[in-house]
Formats: sequence, C-alpha cells, structure tokens
Amino acid sequence: LKRLIFLLLMINLGEWNYNWGDRRYEKVPHATALPDRLVEVARRAHELAKEQTGEAASRPVDFDMAICNFYHQSRPSDRLGGHRDDVEEDLNLPLVTISLGATGVFLLGGESRQDAPTAILLRAGDCMVMSGRSRMYFHGVPTVLSLDGNSACQMNGNPSDNVHRVFPELDDDGCLSEDF
Repeated sequence: LKRLIFLLLMINLGEWNYNWGDRRYEKVPHATALPDRLVEVARRAHELAKEQTGEAASRPVDFDMAICNFYHQSRPSDRLGGHRDDVEEDLNLPLVTISLGATGVFLLGGESRQDAPTAILLRAGDCMVMSGRSRMYFHGVPTVLSLDGNSACQMNGNPSDNVHRVFPELDDDGCLSEDF
C-alpha cells in the first residue's frame, strides 16, 4: 500500500515561534514585530466582537504573533485537525482569525470533542474572534474550497454592495492590499 501524506504549511510571524512538536511558544531573539496594520486589524476585530457580544471592556491586547496556515487550493486534503489553542501563557486573551485567499470551512466545536461542531464558511476578508467561553472551544479547518476558478470577489458578491468597509487593509477581493 502506498500512503500519501500531506503537510499543512505554516509560518510564524512576530516575536514568538510556536513549536508544534513540543506544543510550546518560544521567544525569538531579535524577531521582527508584527506589522502595525496587521495588529490594528486584530485589535479592531476584537473591539467589534466585544461590542456585538456585550463582552466586558478589557485592557488592550498586545497582539505580538501570528500563525499563518497555508492551504493549497488544488489539494483539498490540506486541513487543520480539531484542536484547542491551550498552551498560551494567558488563556483569557482572544484568538483572531483573518481569512485571506480561498474560501474554507471552519469548524467551531465546543469545550469537549464530543460537542457537535458548527460549520462556518470563511471567505477571503472574513474575520472571526474567539474570546470568552469560545476561546477554549475545539476548532479546525477540514477543507478549503475551490469554486472552479471563481474569485473571492465573485463568491462574495459585488464589492460595491459593501456600504462600510470594516477592514480597509483588504482589497475588494478580500486580499491584503498592495500598500499593506
């Protein structure tokens, strides 16, 4: 039997490196900080989420690292298995997910693996914040969708339909703008 193995590619950005083998974060000496505009997107998303959920005001979050997962659109087997982000020093801090590029299915479960997950379609430009109870929910990405070459703009509708752009850093296709 021939066994195929696909690896999810990822990269760490910012002051910390996540060591998958040891499940721990390591401070990176002389690392380049996250770009201010990316930090601002994460802060703004967290503030909007707090407004929507009525979450109590909290101190500003110092977003100092990001894990970027790269899913190959032609390889639907690329996926991120169900897991909890539970090794950070402060588990009360929010997780912010910014989706760029291809549309993917994000599964948000509950506090136990036995909780049935909710499937959420994340398109380019979508942002999700996990805080409060959901901060410790199991979650994963079982697949990235390919829609026969349709662009994110076509999938999401006409960009001119958007009356208010929440994240101006993203262009009409939900990708990082060239001046970012």
